[in-house]
Amino acid sequence: MRKELLGVFLSLLLLACFSAVAFAEEMTGGKINFGKLTIVPGLTLQEVYDDNIFLGNGTNDPGETEESDWITHVMPNLLVNYDLTDRGRITAGYLGDYAYYKDFDDVDWKNHTALFNFDYEAPGGMIAGVENTYIDAEDPFGSENQYKLGRQTERWNDTLRTKLGFRFSDRFRALTYFNYYKQDYDLLEDFSQDWEDQEFGAGFEMRVLPRTWAFVRYFFGERDFYTHEFGVNDSNDADFDWQRVNVGLAWDPEGKLRGELNFGYAWKDYENTFDPTGARYDEKDTWIASTRITYAATATTNLSLTILRAVRDTGADTAEYFEDTGASIGLIQELYYKLTLIANAGYSKNEYNLPVNNPRDQDNYLASVGFEYRLLDWLAAMTTYTYNRKDSNYAEDDYVVNKFLVGLRALY
Repeated sequence: MRKELLGVFLSLLLLACFSAVAFAEEMTGGKINFGKLTIVPGLTLQEVYDDNIFLGNGTNDPGETEESDWITHVMPNLLVNYDLTDRGRITAGYLGDYAYYKDFDDVDWKNHTALFNFDYEAPGGMIAGVENTYIDAEDPFGSENQYKLGRQTERWNDTLRTKLGFRFSDRFRALTYFNYYKQDYDLLEDFSQDWEDQEFGAGFEMRVLPRTWAFVRYFFGERDFYTHEFGVNDSNDADFDWQRVNVGLAWDPEGKLRGELNFGYAWKDYENTFDPTGARYDEKDTWIASTRITYAATATTNLSLTILRAVRDTGADTAEYFEDTGASIGLIQELYYKLTLIANAGYSKNEYNLPVNNPRDQDNYLASVGFEYRLLDWLAAMTTYTYNRKDSNYAEDDYVVNKFLVGLRALY
């Protein structure tokens, strides 16, 4: 499957869960081999015209002005993969993104992503896995709760996912999980975005078709906002616990269908009654979704579907949250000779609980279409147009972005 290693899906965040496994699947190359060890170096160069780099909307507020610029992206990457011979693999990787603005060079930024994945299944039936993603970011694309979207922020986060289980037969397997997430912003003024999550879970899976598993999973976890400033403390911050149940279908990675059909229900319980302003924390239970499916319809056609739903807290210092519900579809179509069409379309809705009398309501739209031409088996040229729009009942939240991209990608 050929598509861009890095894509900016502003505000929709429909493809936000980047992992070492996904990275390994994208890195088509591998000419450097030492037995079971494969090394894939790469470099992507892009020139992007962005007509609204700060996500402004043309209001009289200086912070809401629309500014355009040309941005040069230099993106080195490296994948190291060790094959465990029918038992799994060990993968490590690095992705960098160095962004240089032509006119607004004071907002140049660079991101670094380090990835690790260990996946193993023993002959006796034991299953083990560790996946870790560390991101050191400076970009203006915000976190999943859209904090300071359009403004450059320095931050880092680390996501750890582990599993340990046992396959009882060719049809049944049971798994336990531990997941950990930590996010830390550099500036004191961003203290409300410093949090860590930990989650424990257990699941049972049954094979219902040769490459298809039905599953049920239960998780419980907690979020701790660990930085307190400006009147926020342990007695009024937005710490909470949760429980969730997920059910669905999962497919083995070797088949035409990949990914998971994943829906569930979550219960959220705040530890405190009131936030620092005196607003009451609102306990929440609702349906959730984390569905990502790709389908190799033919040798030249790949389709993708993403459905996500989650409740996202604004920060440690407020009772505000929003329900984030979205879906996207994608197409990768090999046309003729060495030309490939890549298209995506997505929509998400953000429904806030505050202000009480007129809560914010936002509609997000994203569409992109592009072409990739394979110059050599290790070198491709690309061009993409992306349209991104947010419509809100609060005018200051609105924006429209048009981006035009041309680039070269080398993977050896």
